[in-house]
Amino acid sequence: MGTEEYKTIYKQRGEVAEFPNAWIKNKIGLGQFRLQGLIKVGIEALWACLTYNIQQWIRLCWKPKIALV
Repeated sequence: MGTEEYKTIYKQRGEVAEFPNAWIKNKIGLGQFRLQGLIKVGIEALWACLTYNIQQWIRLCWKPKIALV
């Protein structure tokens, strides 16, 4: 962590790892779990991650084909 190379790599971590966590907490409201128990909380977190991934897929890949006329 002492070199500049590692510092720039560590700064890029925010874009990759922290944004999905912040999005799930803010947009889905998963700051606190609604259920109790390890299995139920795991399922709730899985649904939140699945929702995030599907929305990213829609945004990046799934676009209607525009016919060239």
